Amino acid sequence: MASRRSGEAFNLAGGDGSAFGMTPVAIAPKAQISSGERKPMHTATKRTLVAAAALAAAGLFGSLPYHGTVEAQGVPVQHHDVALVDASDILGPETTFDATFFNELLGANGVEDQLYTSVQTALGTTDANLLLDTDGAMPVFSGVFNGAESRLSEALFIDGLASEDQLNQLLGVTESASQTAILADLVDNPGPSIPADSGVTLAGLEGAVGTSAFDTDLTSIANADYAFAMGDFQGYLTDLTTNLGSLDLGSTDILTGLLGDLTGGTAGDGLSLLTGDLGTLLADLGSALF
Repeated sequence: MASRRSGEAFNLAGGDGSAFGMTPVAIAPKAQISSGERKPMHTATKRTLVAAAALAAAGLFGSLPYHGTVEAQGVPVQHHDVALVDASDILGPETTFDATFFNELLGANGVEDQLYTSVQTALGTTDANLLLDTDGAMPVFSGVFNGAESRLSEALFIDGLASEDQLNQLLGVTESASQTAILADLVDNPGPSIPADSGVTLAGLEGAVGTSAFDTDLTSIANADYAFAMGDFQGYLTDLTTNLGSLDLGSTDILTGLLGDLTGGTAGDGLSLLTGDLGTLLADLGSALF
């Protein structure tokens, strides 16, 4: 039956079809269908094809640019909380350092105390006070060089506190925590009073904690202390000529040599401070004291 249907189709194409002016076209015979059932595709083969198609699709998708978040792609993300630096790890040792630095400069047995004690041992209390122009300061060693040494040391100390605050914040310590600790270091290590010329009071400094004005105020205090130290030292130099004349060094030769160095001539030429050789002056002063 199938073969006969094929022949008829061919005859129509070659014969009757030409009567209508149609170009003969060969019609392919239909595929013969087996009388038996069609064989199903093997299960393993189907799985292989599906897997290959899935992999190809995944590769194509992965190669495309993606501008969303990894969460949107279904990729599991682990979130780790990063804590700020533990302030106590920085502020604790810093407080210890500040106290040590302050005491090395201004505390008992610090630099100025050792200087005063060495001169006192060599000359006695009265002459040490005259030569160093302590001017009745309490404690007495805080008046060395008319108080200039204390003011200079305090300026260095406060300048250091301002720098510490900036460093602390760079390391992750909060502004408030850093400045609270630094204010405590300043109060716990009392030096010379805050100069009025700084335009800052302790109450004002306390009110600035937690703001950028805190470091500005510290710097203003330090700068005023530097200026104060210069003024004190100029006062010391002014008093020195008078105080040297009052010293009882036990040797007129030493005194004459010092006065000669100060004036650039001899003791009787009139005093014009530090117009002579400063190096010689320091050498003679050192030989007189030690």
